[in-house]
Amino acid sequence: MLQGELDLEDEDHRDRTRLMVALDALNQRYGKGTVHSGATGGTNRGKDWGMKQERRTPQYTTRWEDVPVARA
Repeated sequence: MLQGELDLEDEDHRDRTRLMVALDALNQRYGKGTVHSGATGGTNRGKDWGMKQERRTPQYTTRWEDVPVARA
């Protein structure tokens, strides 16, 4: 899954050569895929994290009774 963009502003045409050189240097020093752009969708190393879903009920999107209520 790739991160999309909202096209609300004009495209930024800044030169990012120095940024890419720095990313390449970090990845060369600390290992491939250590630093990457958020829009790239991550690395191919597998899933390092996941949402905690222990309290979610099986019908959390289809039954009003199972939707949690927050009170302030």
